[in-house]
Amino acid sequence: VARTVATETLADVQLGGGLRAQRLVAVLFLLFGIAATTLVARQGVIPGVGPIALLLLSAALFADRGGRFVRDWLPVVLGVFAYRLSGQLAHRLDLPVHYTPQIDAERLLGFGTLPTVWLQDHLYSGATGALEVFSVLMYLSHYVAPFLLAFVLWWRRSHGFSDLMLCLLTVTALAEVTFLLAPTAPPWLAAEHGLIGPIHPILERGLYDLHLTGLADMKGSATAYNIVAAVPSLHVAWPVIGLIVMRRHGFPMAAQAAQAMLVLGVVFAVVYTGEHYAVDALVYAVCASWLVQRALRGRGARAARLPQSAV
Repeated sequence: VARTVATETLADVQLGGGLRAQRLVAVLFLLFGIAATTLVARQGVIPGVGPIALLLLSAALFADRGGRFVRDWLPVVLGVFAYRLSGQLAHRLDLPVHYTPQIDAERLLGFGTLPTVWLQDHLYSGATGALEVFSVLMYLSHYVAPFLLAFVLWWRRSHGFSDLMLCLLTVTALAEVTFLLAPTAPPWLAAEHGLIGPIHPILERGLYDLHLTGLADMKGSATAYNIVAAVPSLHVAWPVIGLIVMRRHGFPMAAQAAQAMLVLGVVFAVVYTGEHYAVDALVYAVCASWLVQRALRGRGARAARLPQSAV
């Protein structure tokens, strides 16, 4: 008995020592992630996947879930890498860019007037005010909010994490195929070619005024990102998917309401700044909702059949 107790005590000591070492590594990752985030912010750029992943990994390591984090989030990292790669491929393929179909659809939706032009004519004063700051933040939420929601679901060990990742990656992959085969110009680019009325560079000016000069310098650069990816709008699709997953997995009504407000804010921002067409934002929001609902319904049906098959 004494030998058994001594063995168990030694195992507990080794386990505790291993956990302390892992938490020390977690602190080092946290400090490195903060340093990287600070350095990137000083360059006028929001943190990318690397710094954010370091911060999330530090939390997972501190909770003794580092291995699970790497396993579960590896497909996400690969998906982000493929997303960036497709943008480079679109630039190299140099396929004909579509300008007029979305403009015609937009004029039909706006009864002859483009919503972007109408909003800027009635709301933009020529300077960066509260509305413009709000629009910039809503636009940038595309790069942060979905991953924060995913981490909350993952931390709660919810099946919503796999549902969210499945839907985000599926919708993004389908959109990327469209970006490659049918590149479409956003309103601001159509305005530069004289196809529609003038569009004020609200997003670019807002980024400069918020001292995000690194992002502002990249605005409109075909070498920095895919500028002919106006249709479909992933900016709108991702928060819509987040809202559907939150409803499916019983998030509090306050959280669902906040996500719904985020969806509306993003729709307004991308149209007001001239980054996407209203018809694209609305139609793809509906299409993404339908696709996600079908995918989750089929996923739930398969999960319900598994116990019966096992028996």
